[in-house]
Amino acid sequence: MTFNQIKSTIHDRIHDYRHADDSEEVDYKVAKGLGWASIAIGLSEILFTRPILTAMGLEPTGQRTGITRAMGVREIMQGVDILSHEDPTPGVWARVAGDMLDGVLLAGAARKTKRPAGFAAITGMVLGVVAADMICAPRLSAKRW
Repeated sequence: MTFNQIKSTIHDRIHDYRHADDSEEVDYKVAKGLGWASIAIGLSEILFTRPILTAMGLEPTGQRTGITRAMGVREIMQGVDILSHEDPTPGVWARVAGDMLDGVLLAGAARKTKRPAGFAAITGMVLGVVAADMICAPRLSAKRW
């Protein structure tokens, strides 16, 4: 998924919210979509670890592949959490916390990349999902209280 596609998806979701009769339903659908996205991201990180690291310009060493796979497991568990509960709010906030971890790891990896363009492309995709998480989590919390 390209950055423009992610941006378009977020724009569409915001547009859907503004024009929905039941904004709460839209927010829950977005949250469930984030749950499925989390599972897809996690599976990608586990199944395609080496190609992802190579695209980012990082040598797929044992430590890096282990960290990437562990992040994939975290993503899958967060997706399962969001999808398996009636109220996805805590699971979406867990994604926000995971986004902070991703940011720290990406910042460290940015200094070691040998392919800045590939690294920037993947970071852009990550930031698109981060934006969706950061929009969705507070909206869900506001409806919860």
